[in-house]
Amino acid sequence: MSDPQFERTVIEVTCNYCGARLRLLMSRLRHGNERMLYACPECGKQYEAKAALEPEVLLLHPRSDGKQDRYQESMF
Repeated sequence: MSDPQFERTVIEVTCNYCGARLRLLMSRLRHGNERMLYACPECGKQYEAKAALEPEVLLLHPRSDGKQDRYQESMF
């Protein structure tokens, strides 16, 4: 049974670092969503989304940049 307070949304996005295709399962509330972080499973680059719970991330297509490195946040 689903909770009527939550709206479930499926979003497909592309990681702008490595090109991997991701599917996000988002749980949102009408009011009171928070900034939630999620990471690309291929390179580790973090993104944020407004949601009630941390998004579930499913890898649809692996990275397309031909590299094997992990994303590192720049200090500058």
